[in-house]
Parts: sequence; structure tokens; C-alpha cells
Amino acid sequence: MKRTLPLMFILNFGSLFSQSKANKLELNDTWFGGETENNGKPVIIRGRQHLKNLIDSKQYAEHVEFVWTFEKETENGIPTPEENIFMGKVEDALIKNLEPDLQSVLTIVYTNDNIRSWIFYTKSVPEFLKRINKILSKFEKLPIEITNGKDIEWELYTGILKSYELEPK
Repeated sequence: MKRTLPLMFILNFGSLFSQSKANKLELNDTWFGGETENNGKPVIIRGRQHLKNLIDSKQYAEHVEFVWTFEKETENGIPTPEENIFMGKVEDALIKNLEPDLQSVLTIVYTNDNIRSWIFYTKSVPEFLKRINKILSKFEKLPIEITNGKDIEWELYTGILKSYELEPK
């Protein structure tokens, strides 16, 4: 009997280890993109469709929307090349600081009628705000507005996907 106990402990330890590894959240960085029109102006969207594992985890109970109003309005509602490049730098900085530990995940980005909107899902809004304040302090004042809301079922995200005839995978 004494010999069985250590063997059972090892088996249980191995079982626990494999469960924690199997439950580890991973981010599929595959993006989709599309373009449509609204009121005669292009709507450009890109997003991640393969986030079902994050949705199912129930760890991301809130979304945060980051809305950037373009400095210079354009006739077609799309940013100037210079502003587009600058927004790309800000987006890269956000992703670099929010996603490595999956504290927050960028899900959808859409551009229309002189705005660009980034939709993140987060484990903690206070932690999200702490991190973005640190990130954004490296840039001059940005023309952004930030809103958030509870969304345990990811209704905002899935609603946007459905409008493009897509489903989370």
C-alpha cells in the first residue's frame, strides 16, 4: 500500500499539470477584413474571428471601446495617410502592452465617417486604464474617447460579426 500512494500522487500531479496546460488561454492572431458602405462612405472593418475560447472562458466580462475622431476630416471619411500611420503606431503600442499576458484583447477595428474605433475585451477595466494611461503618456494628446460596458456574453462583438455574416470560431 505504501508503494501505491507515491505512484498515485505522481499520476495526480501529472493529471493536474495537463489540465492546467489544456485550460491555458491562447490568442489566435488570424484577422479578417472587409469593406462596405454606409451613407455613401466606406466602412472598413478588421477583426479576429477565432476568439470563441476567450468568450467561453468567461474571464473577459467587459468591453472597452476606444474611439478616435480624425484630426482632419476627409471627404470619404477615411484618415489621411499620415494620420493612418500615426494611429497604427498607437494601436501597435496598445497591443504590445495589453495582449502579451492576455489581460485585454483587441477584437474589432472599424473605420467610418471620420472615426476609427477599437473594441477590446478585458479582464479588468481598472488594469486596462492603468496600462493605457502609461502607454498613451508617451504620445501627445490624442483625439480619443473611451467607453466601457459589461458584456459577459460578448454581445457587441458577436453582433458585429453577425452583421458581416460571421460567427465566432
